[in-house]
Amino acid sequence: MDKSTFKQLKNSGQRSAFWLLLIFLSFQPAGAQVLVNCLVAIVDDVPVSLYDLKIVSLFTLEPGLALTEKPLNKEELVNIYINEILVVNLAREQVNISREEISREIEAIKTRLGSQLFEEQCQTMGIGVDQLIPYVENKLLFEKIVNSRFSQKVHISLQEMESYYNNVYAPEVRARGQEVPDMVNVLNELENHLQAVKAREQLTRWMKELSQKARVIINYDCLEKVEIKEEE
Repeated sequence: MDKSTFKQLKNSGQRSAFWLLLIFLSFQPAGAQVLVNCLVAIVDDVPVSLYDLKIVSLFTLEPGLALTEKPLNKEELVNIYINEILVVNLAREQVNISREEISREIEAIKTRLGSQLFEEQCQTMGIGVDQLIPYVENKLLFEKIVNSRFSQKVHISLQEMESYYNNVYAPEVRARGQEVPDMVNVLNELENHLQAVKAREQLTRWMKELSQKARVIINYDCLEKVEIKEEE
């Protein structure tokens, strides 16, 4: 594989470590080699495989505070997973996730997917429920750390609410063919929305700062050649 296919985000000195850790698992039906796993990234010496991303995608284990709308493309998914690793590695020792929390989340996944699909996904990946635990724990850790860091509300001025009401909220309501309520009747809704927007902006800045300080290498060749989700 040509070195030009690798795009480094940080620290070119990590290329040799990347090559040492790069592993391709393949099988050969009818004599043709099929790529089934590869190393997608290294995040501060933590390897991220295609297998990891498939599990996250198939079981919808992206953090609820992911910084993009779904459905996710492959690049968005790997960036979200990298952000999760950076945050969890930063504050893992300060935050704990109980067995009960993990069990509740796994049950929520089963409910969301349906028991049959959940079992099919496990069979597809060749895993049992216990092997989902580290992925579920990291997801919950990320969400708990972020919620703790950005739990305090920021000030939203009346001018900001008026601007959003006039320029965004009211036009969207009219576009749906509905009557626009008076601003005084939706102040809480406007404030909550703007609070969420500002929290997302703060989180985006923090993620950018963490990634700039980290050693991250992404193998785009792996992402380009292989689909994250299994074919239907």
